[in-house]
Amino acid sequence: MSGMAGSVLIKGGKVVDGTGQPAFKADVRVRDGRIVEIGPDLAPNGEEVRDAAGCYVTPGFIDTHTHYDAALFWDPSCDPIVQHGVTTILIGNCGLSLAPVRKDNVAGLVQLFSYIEDLPRDVFQSEVPWNWETFPEYATEMKKRAWGVNVVSLVSHSLLRVYEIGDEAWKRASTSEETSRIAIAYAEALKAGAFGVSTSRFDRSPAGDLVPSFYSDEAEFEALFAETAKVNGLIQIIPDMADIKEQEADLREMGAYSARHGGVPVLSNGIYDRPDIPGYGAKLVQVGKEIQAAGGNFHFLASPRSIELGINFHQCFNFIYVPAWNELVQPDVPAEEKKRRLADPEWRARARADWDGVKEGFPSGGMERLFRITEVGKPELEKYLALTFDVILDQNPGHPSDRLADWVLENDLKAEFVYPFTNTDAAKVGELLASDVSLISGSDAGAHIGSFDGAGDVTLVLTRHVRERGDLTLEDAVKKMTKDQADVLSMKDRGVLEVGAIADIAVFDLDALHWAPEKKVNDIPGGLPRFRRPEGGFRYTFISGVLAQENGVLTGEMPARFLDASDRLAA
Repeated sequence: MSGMAGSVLIKGGKVVDGTGQPAFKADVRVRDGRIVEIGPDLAPNGEEVRDAAGCYVTPGFIDTHTHYDAALFWDPSCDPIVQHGVTTILIGNCGLSLAPVRKDNVAGLVQLFSYIEDLPRDVFQSEVPWNWETFPEYATEMKKRAWGVNVVSLVSHSLLRVYEIGDEAWKRASTSEETSRIAIAYAEALKAGAFGVSTSRFDRSPAGDLVPSFYSDEAEFEALFAETAKVNGLIQIIPDMADIKEQEADLREMGAYSARHGGVPVLSNGIYDRPDIPGYGAKLVQVGKEIQAAGGNFHFLASPRSIELGINFHQCFNFIYVPAWNELVQPDVPAEEKKRRLADPEWRARARADWDGVKEGFPSGGMERLFRITEVGKPELEKYLALTFDVILDQNPGHPSDRLADWVLENDLKAEFVYPFTNTDAAKVGELLASDVSLISGSDAGAHIGSFDGAGDVTLVLTRHVRERGDLTLEDAVKKMTKDQADVLSMKDRGVLEVGAIADIAVFDLDALHWAPEKKVNDIPGGLPRFRRPEGGFRYTFISGVLAQENGVLTGEMPARFLDASDRLAA
């Protein structure tokens, strides 16, 4: 980049500054990584000039729900999220982070993380350096490195518990002395750079065991909220999403903690339109409003994209509530043993019973009829690709678990499906995105890479819900994906375009943006596959004033860093 490093003049665009105020025509001058002037017809003064004619100039977008924790070590650019205008990501979500972890528990963490987030276990183990145990040691390693996108991290509640309690963390609440140790370790993580804690009441291990944070009691949560309040941190939770009544109870409990601790922000996964549960999204909006009215600083994460569950039989999280199937799909079960079980009448009987026991959520209510066939094991079965599994069920009537077992055997275990589980009605999705209880986030980018690529949610909002449907104004959508995100993270000098702010900036022609389907690429170390979404049509993305991408192509610059406590507003 010519001119002064981190210095540029962006000319000829319309500024949407992130505050919600109407767009206005202005140039933006950046020097040494910060915005120094915003106004019309600014003259160059040694900076590189970038043409924004016909474009909007906005703050860089912030994604508060990603799982690039491990992928950062083999792809520090987090391709392709920067090509969709994102300049800052939050990792450490869903009760999963890379620290704290004792050396003898690294393999267990890798197994859990890779299972829940559908990531390649061997690469996860080999590419991450694992030269830390505590969160402060992890933060030190992250600060040594240059990144292609700014990184903010939460710390895992489950890992804090395991680090301080050991294996008993998987079985029980902490003692008062253990709670004190957990709080001290959490305070140390916050001081080192964690922006808060993530917890889960939902996730399970490959063996079906609920994660350690599930066993936390009121005293432990009170301690976590107290520490979080001291530093303007936040708490992210996955409630019990298998039962809407339990989900509501979890959310109200978190809201009450927030209210008692001065409005600690609570972010919940997630709010969706669910065709299997009519009125699900509207019900949660009402719950969120009631929590807010009672004093809780509470928001749902709302993604515009349908959650498409990837279903395969070599490593898959999605049969978590169907124990017989969940055991079968684990990567540690040899192929021949999988085939034996699939053909075994006793296993089939247990699988049928487990299947019928799921009354709400996957795979209840005939969901299996909507499985879209994406891979088959024999050339003569390729005629079924892109069809839904109802074709197979209609040709071969019987219990869906048995018919699925037959299909998997017929395809020599190479059967794969995708199931669109949520957000299939764009109008209802638009209502959820616009709701006051929603923070537009929840992309899940970096996770489930064999099923989808969550990068690009910003582009989908701007194209479908702003440009095409008008569910939000451009100014409101930008605010929800910039300033509102920065506010909940209590980040300094980010999320708005104003003099003195850090120059994380996106530049785009709204009419030129495009959101395209993912394509499979083989660029993970070892040539392993992942789904990758094409670039989104953004003209420029700047990070600290440095051009990070231009017209969908990364520049190779690594201007970003791991943000720490110095980047957070003081309480």
